[in-house]
Amino acid sequence: MNSDLPPRKFAVRMRLPIGLVFAFVALYLLAVCTPFGQTFEDSLLRGYSSDTWLGEIQYSIGPPPIRGEELTFVVGVVLIALAALVRRRWWLAAASVFVPVATAATTFALNRFILPRPNFADPSQGLIETSFPSGHVAITAGIVGGAILVSGPRTRRYVAAVGILWLAFIAAAVQNLGWHRASDALGATLLACLWYAVAVRLMPSASQPEAGPRPLGLVPVVAIAAVGAILGSGRYGYALEGIPFALLGIACAALLWFTVNWPAAPLVRGRAPWVPAAGVVVVTLVLAIVAGGGVGYWREHSPVHVEAGPEPALITGPGAAGKGITFGKPGAKAAIDIWLNFDDLGAAEFEQANGQTLDALLQDGTATVTYWPLNSNGVRPQVSHLFAVAAANGKGRGFLRAYYDDFAKAWTDHQLIELGDKLGVPEGKFAAELTSNSYAAWLNSVTDASYKFPLEHSPAVFVNGKQLLTDAVTPTSLKSAIG
Repeated sequence: MNSDLPPRKFAVRMRLPIGLVFAFVALYLLAVCTPFGQTFEDSLLRGYSSDTWLGEIQYSIGPPPIRGEELTFVVGVVLIALAALVRRRWWLAAASVFVPVATAATTFALNRFILPRPNFADPSQGLIETSFPSGHVAITAGIVGGAILVSGPRTRRYVAAVGILWLAFIAAAVQNLGWHRASDALGATLLACLWYAVAVRLMPSASQPEAGPRPLGLVPVVAIAAVGAILGSGRYGYALEGIPFALLGIACAALLWFTVNWPAAPLVRGRAPWVPAAGVVVVTLVLAIVAGGGVGYWREHSPVHVEAGPEPALITGPGAAGKGITFGKPGAKAAIDIWLNFDDLGAAEFEQANGQTLDALLQDGTATVTYWPLNSNGVRPQVSHLFAVAAANGKGRGFLRAYYDDFAKAWTDHQLIELGDKLGVPEGKFAAELTSNSYAAWLNSVTDASYKFPLEHSPAVFVNGKQLLTDAVTPTSLKSAIG
């Protein structure tokens, strides 16, 4: 332990860890424990997490720790320990291993047992799962911090470059995939920075990392972090919505670099070299908040588009207890049943992939299609009711096309009412249903009926009583199942 400094100077030396503690607590109180913070963060997570560059590889090749959290942590800690032992730097070995272990341990304890997430939203709309801080980001930031600490003076800037790229990528990716909120990523990074700062300041001066060549500069840091953040936040569609995630990824990487380059020795006079870095962190966070607010505003105020398309005949309308809404022509050779939750991203993907095929099968009389809308406790419970209103007024398929073609929209009450008007539903019908919920009893009966079936996938799609693997349903396979 570093005891070679007078108490006053040691207190000055600990200003950074103390500041990081205050920053972490303030972040938790503002983002997690206020209605505004929860509403703002949750608004960025609604319904658009599938269309990402990572979507197809997140469960296959990872990258770590997107996949293989525990293995990534163990391998990272072991490699850090081996590097320190090879250099025969015992204090450095202890400190560099301490950083990822302490970061992961405190993240686990705080996330699971200590920091609650009060639900200030309507229980039917709240995303109440505790997620602060992020374990994925904590593992990444902790390993990066430990690796920078243990690296030699000649390799430190290269280790920092790779680590910053990785951290920015993971911090952006966990938000982009909808796994974590912005504060979760930032909070985990703050913990890694805290334990890095503590480890360095408690080491004896003789065991401090040696000074090396000029450290990685601020401009290269931001450029490298931007590459990683863009890769983590990339989207095929709705690209603008990835901007806040990318900016938060850059902020997390810059924050760690800022901590690593904060002088451990007490400063007496003069401007510290880390002042520009602190400015970058602050400006990036402000830009992320502004971008997030802008995206949220656009999603809530963007215009509603309705594309013309066929409207099949209605065989069974909404309201019949325990029965779905059936479209098509009587006597069709195939019956397609679709059990869906309107909040479910899988339902959007299924409609986008197979909607035109369903329209064709309905129009030529090959199949009937029955929709079984299930009760939702998610962010849009009213959509099931409005689908029933649309179907009862001959606009059911049009409602599905418009809603799922723009699933990322916030779909506020105003936008839903505008959708009804553009579909041609009689004026006032949607607005009345938003307050009356006249189909509540029918939706309950449909949900009760679902318990009789093994709904193994989401949405659950049956062709002539045989359930299909939803993720594998394509126009070709759907027609093949019909025969």
